[in-house]
Amino acid sequence: MELITDFLAEWGYLALFVTMVLENMNIPIPSEIVLGFAGFLVSQDIFSFWPTVIVGTAAGVTGSLGSYWIGAKGGRTVLLKYGQHMHLSSKKLIAADSWFQRYGGIAVFTGRLLPGIRTFISLPAGIAQYPLPHFTVFTIAGTVPWTILLVYVGSVLGDNWQTILDYHYEIAAGSAAIVLVILAVYFYLRRVKEK
Repeated sequence: MELITDFLAEWGYLALFVTMVLENMNIPIPSEIVLGFAGFLVSQDIFSFWPTVIVGTAAGVTGSLGSYWIGAKGGRTVLLKYGQHMHLSSKKLIAADSWFQRYGGIAVFTGRLLPGIRTFISLPAGIAQYPLPHFTVFTIAGTVPWTILLVYVGSVLGDNWQTILDYHYEIAAGSAAIVLVILAVYFYLRRVKEK
C-alpha cells in the first residue's frame, strides 16, 4: 500500500492513471486504495475533485478496454492457460459467456459496480465478442459512479481515508444493493416491453 501511495504522492495524476489502468487490467491493485488516497489528496488541495474523477474514469475505461482486447484476441485459450492465477475455472468462463449471451450490456454495467467482479467483467465481454461501442458505453456508465464514490469518501475522510479499507464489505454490500435495484428495474422494464 505504501508503494502505491508514495507513487501517487510523487507522480500525481500520471500515477493515478497508471495504477487505475493496471487495476482494470486485473493486476491486484485495489481501487479502494488508489481512489481513496486520491480523495485524501483532494482534501489536501493537492488534487482537484473533478480532474481526479475524470483521470480515474479515463484510466478505468482504458484498462477495461485492454482487458477486453485480451479476452477478444486470446479468448478462452489464454484464460484457461492463465486463469488459475485469477481463480478462474472453465465453469466460470462458461457461466460468464452465458451471462453475456442473455444480458449483454446490463452484465457489463452492473459488473462494473461490484468489487471483485468489476475488473474481471471485461475479459468475458471480450470472449463473448460483445460489441465494443456498447461495451465502452456501459463501462463508462459503471466506472463513473464507482470512481466518484471512492474519491468522494476519501476526500471526506481526509487523514482517515484508510477507513475505506476497514469498510470493504460494507462498500461491496452497498454496491451489490445498487446492482440489485438496477437489475430489478431492468427486468421490470423488460417485462413491460414484452407485454
